[in-house]
Amino acid sequence: MIELIVSQIISTAIGSSIAAIILRAAAKWVIKEDISFGDAYITVFLSSIICAVLGFIIGLVVGAVGLYEGNESLLPLVILPFAFLIQSGIISSRLSTSFKTACIITLVMIAIAIGIAIIVSGIIFLVLHFTS
Repeated sequence: MIELIVSQIISTAIGSSIAAIILRAAAKWVIKEDISFGDAYITVFLSSIICAVLGFIIGLVVGAVGLYEGNESLLPLVILPFAFLIQSGIISSRLSTSFKTACIITLVMIAIAIGIAIIVSGIIFLVLHFTS
């Protein structure tokens, strides 16, 4: 159990570093404002921690009721709208921008992340295809 908690903390710290870079790019694109890496990191880290706690609570409640027996992979889809709103709210308060603008920044962050995932997946596919 301790190993799981430590690995979650480490992965959240590393993931927040990557997400902070993406947040900086999205903010620069949407609001034409260059935010510092430290501010971006704290913003994303706070969002990650709050969403992790929310996910734990929702998972605990759903598990206790027994709604997702055999469908545990659906839990992230349930949490996704809440995570979007939490991320947008934190961005709005930390960057002193409107909630609407923060939602757009969050959408741009998602688009950037999807683009990066597609590129990395394509590179992995090509490497595996031509090396086997």
